[in-house]
Amino acid sequence: MASTSWWFWIWSALVLLILLADDTEGWRHAKRRRHGRLFRGRQFNSHWRPSFWPWGSLDLSWTTSGVWWEGPNVCTHTEQKNESTLNDLMGHFMSTTVSCDDKETSYICTKTMEINGEKTTTKEIKECCHGYKRPRRGSGCTVSLKLENIVKTANSLNLTEFLRAARSVGLEDELQNATEAKFTIFAPRNEAFKNTSYLMSSYDVMINDMNSVIRISPPISTLIVNDASDLVLGHVTGGILSTSRLQDEQIITTANSKSSTVRVNFYDKADNRGNYHNIMTANCKRVMSRDNMATNGVIHVVEEVLKPVYKSLTDLVSSYPQLSYLKTILGHSNIGHDLRLDGQYTLFAPTDNAFKNLDPQLLNRITTDQRCLKKIVYNHLLPNVICSAAIPRSRRSRTKNMLSGYVQLTCDQDDKMFVEKSQIIDRDIMATNGVLHLIDDVIIPDEAYGVMDVLKMRNITKFAELIVEADLKKSLELSENITIFAPTDEAFSTMTEFAKKRLNDSGTALADVLQYHVVPETSSCRAPNNYQFPTWNKKRNLTVHTFYYFGLDYHKTIQCSSIVKLDIPSCNAVIHLIDQVLIPPIGTVTDVLASDKRFSEFLRMIKNSGLADRLNENGPFTVLAPTNKALAALSEIETNKLQDSTESLEEFIMRHIHQGHKCCSELNLLRRGTWRSGIPILPYGVNRQIILGSSKITECDMVGTNGVVHAIGKVILEEDTDPFDDLLLFWG
Repeated sequence: MASTSWWFWIWSALVLLILLADDTEGWRHAKRRRHGRLFRGRQFNSHWRPSFWPWGSLDLSWTTSGVWWEGPNVCTHTEQKNESTLNDLMGHFMSTTVSCDDKETSYICTKTMEINGEKTTTKEIKECCHGYKRPRRGSGCTVSLKLENIVKTANSLNLTEFLRAARSVGLEDELQNATEAKFTIFAPRNEAFKNTSYLMSSYDVMINDMNSVIRISPPISTLIVNDASDLVLGHVTGGILSTSRLQDEQIITTANSKSSTVRVNFYDKADNRGNYHNIMTANCKRVMSRDNMATNGVIHVVEEVLKPVYKSLTDLVSSYPQLSYLKTILGHSNIGHDLRLDGQYTLFAPTDNAFKNLDPQLLNRITTDQRCLKKIVYNHLLPNVICSAAIPRSRRSRTKNMLSGYVQLTCDQDDKMFVEKSQIIDRDIMATNGVLHLIDDVIIPDEAYGVMDVLKMRNITKFAELIVEADLKKSLELSENITIFAPTDEAFSTMTEFAKKRLNDSGTALADVLQYHVVPETSSCRAPNNYQFPTWNKKRNLTVHTFYYFGLDYHKTIQCSSIVKLDIPSCNAVIHLIDQVLIPPIGTVTDVLASDKRFSEFLRMIKNSGLADRLNENGPFTVLAPTNKALAALSEIETNKLQDSTESLEEFIMRHIHQGHKCCSELNLLRRGTWRSGIPILPYGVNRQIILGSSKITECDMVGTNGVVHAIGKVILEEDTDPFDDLLLFWG
């Protein structure tokens, strides 16, 4: 048996060595897709799928010693771009990254070098030389292509309607006879020309009828011909741009007299079986056939006619009468200026009818409140171009918007498309800086609602009622960039006796308690341990406590209240839900003891032991405070010992004090641990009760300025200590 095991490890080691012995070039040029399945870095998932793959990027395939791009008839094209990344943090800095992508028709390596704020990006493209293609097997590009001019190539692709349109504006002869000039054409297939709305010039004359234009008024006929010519030339650009020369979000200026543009995008789209296929779009129209080479250029066949693109997203919105509400919002929010600049956006544009269907009060807020305007627009705006062709049928997709939230995109069997629950009623309207889709409903984020509305939506009713009662509603709604720690309704129903007494104390104003829940700044609550937030209650700050035990997530409390839900947005505030009502501390832990008659005897003993002054220091301290009833249960011998010996009394008090801040929520996370001096801690797991030695915590989290007090029902005696007294916390 031992021999078999020995041979197993020998063979395992040999296999591993063989895998790792692959030449560096082979690993460097391993085949992979750009940006994985995130649609070229768009954070756009074509459908829900597990995010965990246990083997990481391990490639167990055998690699060959030769690579195809080192064979014959492979041409190299190099592009270089320089840009400055200088900022206020000057210093000596250098970094270099290299990434390579082996595609079917090209091999592309991109090298980025940044030295002291100057960034140089060099792209080296290896592809088959013009007139050649790769064989099924073997290296290089050894298959010679029989090429003809663009017109003959277009005829062979049955692009007769495009040629007819080109002929009508005098373009066909140039495409056929040019020898030195090279062209790239995005040629619509014949079926695209059946949609006559694409073929109308601005003067309602079809481009296919240009030869029949009646020249009643030469100036007008010239305008008509020029207009139609621009439509055709909007499909043509100079040079040979094969797929390998194109990249995602690339903008191509066409031969159109107004320099209209074509935006190229690439997507990895999943089919119904979950298999991915790379698709290419030009102005969001799907490219049906790529890289059809001719002697004087290349043809990419597109699904539809490409309308000339001249307008920015802002200009597009302004030109649509049914988008007047959105136009107003863009103007008031100043985002209209940004959407006139270069970029790569997707704007889901709600129609006027969509806005009119909203609640009047909500409509007034999102169209007039400056704090909400940007948030409502950003919820409809994506930082990348997502064409409808990228959305798979009968699958859910999601992508990030400018609010850093995710929106869901779907396409049903009837080809109806939705963003969230809003239907896309007109799609793929191209702009110079992105694409616009019309939708029939406004997508309202939490960020567009006021604080009180969000509390109501989250069923935080009791806290909201008290805000109204304390006359703080208007102050909260008018404030900007605040943080609210909102107790749940359950938090009010499970308040401790100490908290109830403090809340109902005639000397404590309700407003003071509620203001203690409001921080005058926006906070994500990802602060370090013992960090203090200022509050609207000017007298007291809030303290964050963070703790972590092996096998558990980080746990945060705010004044011993656990944070149930983080970062709920509203128009002017961030809301964190908490499981306890926050009561402003009345003083140190000794003040907490003094405020409750149940601890009068224990406080007297603290003073007699000489430890009172120490407990008024900064701390933090955690005090397990026996009630008067618990102390009365001590035997006569134990009582006399504490009365007769200051040393015994001090030792007794110290058994009930821990140097550090321990909330009940932290102790409850332990499977087992030890208190100071080895007293065992065992969470009871029911009603937040925790066993300490032979005692239980009967009331939790009476917070002071320098620590926290927990009431216990029985004193902790010396015999309660655990033999593992050198450990503060340990796992059992």
